Amino acid sequence: MQRRSSNTSAVFTLPDPGELNKRIHLRQRIDQAAADYGTEPVYQNEKDVWAKVRQVGATTYHESVQADDTITHYMTIRYRRGITSDFEVVYGGFVYRVKRLRDLNSAGRYLLMECEELRAVDSGEVMYG
Repeated sequence: MQRRSSNTSAVFTLPDPGELNKRIHLRQRIDQAAADYGTEPVYQNEKDVWAKVRQVGATTYHESVQADDTITHYMTIRYRRGITSDFEVVYGGFVYRVKRLRDLNSAGRYLLMECEELRAVDSGEVMYG
């Protein structure tokens, strides 16, 4: 009987040259106390980066909604340290929350961000994409 090695994690195809062709705006959101006992967002570590943006398939969306952890878009960027789930993405007139991050193939070359579409950009915000 021949034994086969098994992968403990998925192997991802890295983006081809030219696939990172959308300009997105990354920003770290920090909520601070407001005068009316609520909170207001403060943004820092803002940067514009090139990304590959795609919507998730119907099955992925359906399963993420059932698990109450909605994922609507995948965004792939070049690997950067310090990106966490505290970040938001502004792209195409919408704001997205970064829910999870993956270093593709643990190679330190590309970072896959799993995002949830939150809302349209407010009138006072700069629109990207």
